[in-house]
Amino acid sequence: MATTKTTATRTRSTATASAKARTKPATVDATATVDLDRVRKPFYAYVGVADLAVEKLRALPEVYTHGFTTAQAQVTQARGSFKNLPESVREQIAALPKKAGESYADLVKRGHKLVTTVRNNLNTQAAVRQAKTARSQAKAAATSARRSMSSAEQAAEQTATKVG
Repeated sequence: MATTKTTATRTRSTATASAKARTKPATVDATATVDLDRVRKPFYAYVGVADLAVEKLRALPEVYTHGFTTAQAQVTQARGSFKNLPESVREQIAALPKKAGESYADLVKRGHKLVTTVRNNLNTQAAVRQAKTARSQAKAAATSARRSMSSAEQAAEQTATKVG
């Protein structure tokens, strides 16, 4: 016969799960610890990208109106900067990895800020409380129904025993 025991603990920044399985020939112990801050970074970056996209879309009408005059000025400036183009391109390519890392970090911060704001919102907290209440009520209803079914089953068996 095999036996297993599992435990899970969670702190603010880590989650740990342990399992122990025993069978006649062997015993297996396993423990896994996850750095939650590291796992959450891609999620926060994703939320940050979505937030940035919304911000840019909201600013689009303003950008469009100013875009025409800015474009004319950039064309004039670009005519004079073709001489330095190869050097400028090399510098920009060399700076890309650093810029990408900075952008990712900024998106993580932005996403974390938005998630924290939503999490601390009173309406969000009320919705979470309502969901927890609904879950516990549904669980209680299922337990009550299971007990009623068991009682009805016992009553039916007793009646069948008396009749038969």
